[in-house]
Amino acid sequence: MTHKLSLTVATAFASALLPAGTAFAQIPTASQAAAATQSEELRLTAFLDAEFSEYLKTQPQLATRLGLKDGGDRWNDTSDQAARAEVEWRKASVGRMRAAFYRARLSPEAQVNFDIWALEAERAEQSFANRIYRPPFYSRLYSAHSQLPDFLVNTHTVADVSDLRNYIARLRAMPAVLDRAIERTTASQAAGINPPRFQIETIIAGSKQLTSGAPYGEGEDSALWADVKAKAEALVASGTLPRGKADRLLSEAREAIFALQPAYARVIAWAEASLPTAPSGKVGAQTLPGGDAYYAVELKLNTTTDMTAGEIHAIGRAEVARIEAEQDALAK
Repeated sequence: MTHKLSLTVATAFASALLPAGTAFAQIPTASQAAAATQSEELRLTAFLDAEFSEYLKTQPQLATRLGLKDGGDRWNDTSDQAARAEVEWRKASVGRMRAAFYRARLSPEAQVNFDIWALEAERAEQSFANRIYRPPFYSRLYSAHSQLPDFLVNTHTVADVSDLRNYIARLRAMPAVLDRAIERTTASQAAGINPPRFQIETIIAGSKQLTSGAPYGEGEDSALWADVKAKAEALVASGTLPRGKADRLLSEAREAIFALQPAYARVIAWAEASLPTAPSGKVGAQTLPGGDAYYAVELKLNTTTDMTAGEIHAIGRAEVARIEAEQDALAK
C-alpha cells in the first residue's frame, strides 16, 4: 500500500527538519489575490487615463468632440512631422505600460484594455505607412475643404463666450490648414496617387458654395456666417453675452470668414489644375501604384484581422445566402 502525506502533515514534517526561526513565505489567500489584481487594474486605469490625457493635448479636435475645452482654439496638426511624432509617442507609451505592468497579473477586463492600447500603437504605425495614400483632398466623405466647416457647424458647440472666441480662432487658422492640405495632396499626386475626377469636381463646387453669399457678396448667408451668427445670438438670448460684446465678436468672425476666400481660391486653383490628369472610370486601389499592398494594409486596419480580401468576400456571400434562406423560410 502506498502512503501519501496530506499537505498539512507534509508541511509539519518539513518544518521539523528546518532550523528554528525559519519562516515560510505566506501563500496569498483568494481574497488577497483578488485584492492585488484589483489594485493592479486600478493602477492600469490610472496609467491609461494619464496617457490618454497627454495624447489629447495633441488632438484638440478630439478633445472638442469629447466636450472638453482644452485646445478649443486650434486644429489638429496635420503635418507629416506631427503624424510621425504621434507614432513614436504611442510606441513609447506602450513601452512604458509594458515596463510598469505584468499582463498576466491583470484581470481579464484589464488585459483587454492593455491589449487595445498596444494594438492602437501598432495600427497607428501601419496607418502612417499608408499616409501617402490618404491625401486630405482624396476622400469624398472627409475632404478637407468641407470637413473643416462641417466640424465648426456640427461639432464646435458654443455654450459661453470662450467657446465663441475659440470658434473665431479656428476660423482664422483655417487658411493654414487648407494650404497644408494642398501641399500634402500635391505630394501624393507626385507619387501617382491622384484624386478621381468626380472628387475634384466636388471640391470645386463645394469650395465655391462655401464662399458664396454673405459676407462675400449678395445672397443668403454662407454656411459659416449663418452658423456663427446663430450661435452668438443664442448666447445673447440666454443673457450670457451682452449685445455690444456680441456685435464686436461677430465683426471679428465676419472678418475671419471673409479671409477664407483667398484660401478657398487656392483650393479651387489647385483643383482646376488637377482636372486634366484626374482619373475617371475605374479608380479603385488596384489602379494606384503599389495598390495591392496598400489595400492589404487598409484591410487589416479596418477589420483587425489577417484575413484576405477573398476570405472576407466569401464570408459576406455566405452570410447573404444564410439570411436569404432564413427569409425564404419565413415567407413560406
